[in-house]
Amino acid sequence: MAEPRLPTLRDLLARAHLRLILFAVLLATASLVLSGGLVIRTYAQRNLELVARTTAYTVEPAVVFEDREAIREGVISVAAGRGVERVEVRDAKGRLLSEWTNPHSGALASLSRAANRFFWPEPVISQIRRGSEQLAEVRIHGNSEGLLRYGLAGLIIALSCLGLTVLATRILARRLQSDVIAPLEHVAEVAHAVRQDRAFEKRVPSSGIAEIDQLGRDFNALLAELQGWHAGLTSENAELVRRASHDQLTGLGNRALFDAHLAEALAISHSSGVTFALLYLDIDRFKVINDEHGHEAGDAALIAVAELLRGAIRGVDRAYRLGGDEFAILLGSFAQADQVDGVVERIRAAMAQPYRLPDGFAVTSVLSVGVAFSGEAGETAEALLRRADAAMYADKQGHKGLTD
Repeated sequence: MAEPRLPTLRDLLARAHLRLILFAVLLATASLVLSGGLVIRTYAQRNLELVARTTAYTVEPAVVFEDREAIREGVISVAAGRGVERVEVRDAKGRLLSEWTNPHSGALASLSRAANRFFWPEPVISQIRRGSEQLAEVRIHGNSEGLLRYGLAGLIIALSCLGLTVLATRILARRLQSDVIAPLEHVAEVAHAVRQDRAFEKRVPSSGIAEIDQLGRDFNALLAELQGWHAGLTSENAELVRRASHDQLTGLGNRALFDAHLAEALAISHSSGVTFALLYLDIDRFKVINDEHGHEAGDAALIAVAELLRGAIRGVDRAYRLGGDEFAILLGSFAQADQVDGVVERIRAAMAQPYRLPDGFAVTSVLSVGVAFSGEAGETAEALLRRADAAMYADKQGHKGLTD
């Protein structure tokens, strides 16, 4: 009876290499795809939350006036193309004010709708409030088409890598084990760094072996795609944060950011005893500019005043547009009260500079300025703001006819 043929060393190495490479490639690809999917899902969730808050801020005026068309336009301007499947705006009684659905189509459309229920079983909700009263709420339903595209790309690249690995095992069997394991360890290290440290900039180095280098190039291509997704979502989230906290016309901080900074400044003042000053400003005769030159001129005037304010205040001071032609400035710490007077004088001097409206007409703006100092124990932000507002109106009365 013939003895069974014993496997050769080449056969043993080929099988060992094949199993090792398949395991390493599957492990590295699975960890990258899964960690990448989790990262993108996390950023997409944050994106939906920011979209919900931005949408609520955008449509708030339209909700107040129950302008359904304006609500829809506001929803589309913020939510369209941002990984959103559906947006609903409902009033405090649950009645639907406006609804927008992503009109996506294609091979992934039906699969995306099914996946949405898995990735986003519940909508992201942001309430629209005025004071303590809830006016409405915005419900954002996520869209998973981007996640599916990423998963499909990862699967295709994984299959390509596996195919290349099978071909490479016949050649790699003639090489020492360390020559194959070392390059694959680099892949695992990069995948680990991406998963643990979000080091999306890392790349698999060249190994000197054509097949492993091809695997590295495909792996790096997947990393580059993930890095692009990460950079895009980070940039978009940063822009949404900026829009949620800054006035869209002038670029100054908006009312929400002002309220937060004022509360923070008061808390520090109450705990440390450091005094700060609040300036409340209003443009005199702003209505005249709107009436005589149009709303475009009024917007140009607001932008010009904002730029002049930026140039007049110190680096430690912060300026805000509260709405309409009303502005506020939180002055940083100062040693003497006359330093505040110096800032006010610089603002008045800056306002004396003429600027041109879109129709070419040159104008100057006069600001009524009210100053209020912190320091009263337990004083609220509302009380401090009322004192600054009263001082501003007293200053306006002293302008002898230059009222709005």
